[in-house]
Amino acid sequence: MKIITLLICCIFSLSVLAQRDLLMLKHHGQTMQSWTNGSYILFQFSSKQWIEGVIKKIQNDSLIIDQIQVRQVGNQFGLPTIDTVHFGILKLHINEIYGMPKKGSSSNLITDGSLFQLGSAAFILLNVANSLIKADPVFGSDNLPKLGIAAGFFVIGKILQNTHKSYLQLGTKYKLVTIQL
Repeated sequence: MKIITLLICCIFSLSVLAQRDLLMLKHHGQTMQSWTNGSYILFQFSSKQWIEGVIKKIQNDSLIIDQIQVRQVGNQFGLPTIDTVHFGILKLHINEIYGMPKKGSSSNLITDGSLFQLGSAAFILLNVANSLIKADPVFGSDNLPKLGIAAGFFVIGKILQNTHKSYLQLGTKYKLVTIQL
């Protein structure tokens, strides 16, 4: 009798601990990542604002998220410490999520085109300033190829900026799905 009672208690405790709701990010039907109640999530809202928080509840096609922001700030001694700010509860439909961050993809100055744009803009500015100071023609035959190359690098930087995204845009390729267990 004690064994049967223990077995029944174990079965009930397993059903209580089992995950009931699941949010999954799928790429062409294959699961890339999943979240449950209590999981940390970071996503881009439909207004293009990044929101991070802890999932309080997944129900049907909606999420209830306790919005938080974890950041590094200086303490009274000037040493870096971690600070967490709570912004309150947010309830949203999964269709309001615009994008999810890419895993293992870090944005840096070269891959997002910032370095090309900054360097070429600085070169053009200095070249024009030096040409004006020396009273040389800005668009002279000696200076025009240099400005053209710098403008080309600026265009390359713009192309990189437009093609390099640090997030996965939800739509036909990537989808969020909820599963009720």
